[in-house]
Amino acid sequence: MLRRLGLMILSLSVALLTGGCWDSQELNTLSIISATSIDRSNGKWEISFQVVIPQSIATQTGGGSAGSQSPTTIFSTKGRSIAEAMQNASLETSRKLFFAHNSVLILSEDVARKEGVGEILDFFLRPFESRETMSVLLTKGKASNLLEVLIPLEKISGNAIQRIIDQSQKNLSQAQNMRLIDFARMIASPDESAMAPELEVSGDLSKQSSLDALKSTRNDAVIKLGELGVFRKDKLVGWIDQKDSRSVAWLSNRVSSMMVVFPCSAKGQENQLLSYRVLKSSTKLEPKVIHGKSIILAKIQATGAIDESGCNLDLKNPGVIRDIERTISKQIGGEIMETWSHLQEMNVDLAGFMNAIHRKDPSTWRKLMRTKRPIEEISLRVQVKINIEHTNMITKPYSSLLKDQKF
Repeated sequence: MLRRLGLMILSLSVALLTGGCWDSQELNTLSIISATSIDRSNGKWEISFQVVIPQSIATQTGGGSAGSQSPTTIFSTKGRSIAEAMQNASLETSRKLFFAHNSVLILSEDVARKEGVGEILDFFLRPFESRETMSVLLTKGKASNLLEVLIPLEKISGNAIQRIIDQSQKNLSQAQNMRLIDFARMIASPDESAMAPELEVSGDLSKQSSLDALKSTRNDAVIKLGELGVFRKDKLVGWIDQKDSRSVAWLSNRVSSMMVVFPCSAKGQENQLLSYRVLKSSTKLEPKVIHGKSIILAKIQATGAIDESGCNLDLKNPGVIRDIERTISKQIGGEIMETWSHLQEMNVDLAGFMNAIHRKDPSTWRKLMRTKRPIEEISLRVQVKINIEHTNMITKPYSSLLKDQKF
């Protein structure tokens, strides 16, 4: 009994002495990656990394302060495969690449169109330290250029890009934050078409990549979101503009906040505008088959408020409010139908129609999947119901108060 107890104590002691982080790594041996870009150059993969410089971050007291050293550095490697390019990074960096903090992956249009994203997704989904929640973005130019832009309000521009996407999704609903894992799922799905937002540089890139840019009160270049890239299988097939992106958000039930601007319906006030802010919305897709034709009925309901009025309308009059609601409904419905025509031309399903049909009527789904262009076989009908909850603090445009003055 005593011998058995002794063996148990010895085993416990060994476990305590050998415990700890077996795979721990010292900070001074790592290159912490905050953003990655992928291009093609001379038939090879060109991968660029935005690496955080810890000592520079520590010496800066605020997001907009300019120290003597850039908070990040950029270096690029090339290879016949992505894995080879990553391995070749060891030839020019003294530290191991560490991707646990990589929040952004930017792909050039040339890569997405010609090579596709299959090999890229295969690589980034394999390593245990790679973040499946990193944001996937596209750019029409050289992807590595976007890593060079310094943003005064943020120390690390990779983090700033992530926040731009989050803010756009929250406040505009038209730019979806496409996480790596969701992007990969959509690429692999036979029922969905993947999409990813475009990131672009507006202004003089060369001036905004210098530390002197952080000392100026006005930026020479800014990073902003643009159009929406559309995929068929694993390759980019085209772009849709911001208006089409809004319509896709309506159809996909992704509108949480959005501003709708429309002309006054009153005669003689067509050039004056009203702004309607969506506070909440819901979209329901109802697949039907009528006379052998596949039809999707999209029922959209939204509640919001009037945020701005340049029209001389009596917003206390319920009849006027109903007219405005009908005007907004008609405009949204018209934009959605235009967008659906564009999606049919591209033969892509960004709204999840095929998924809805698959759940409701598998036999119809199988019939559509046997056609070369299934999206063209689907007809869309839209019902939009808009409700104006309130008009905020005033019921008349401020300009009308000035007209009432007699002196």
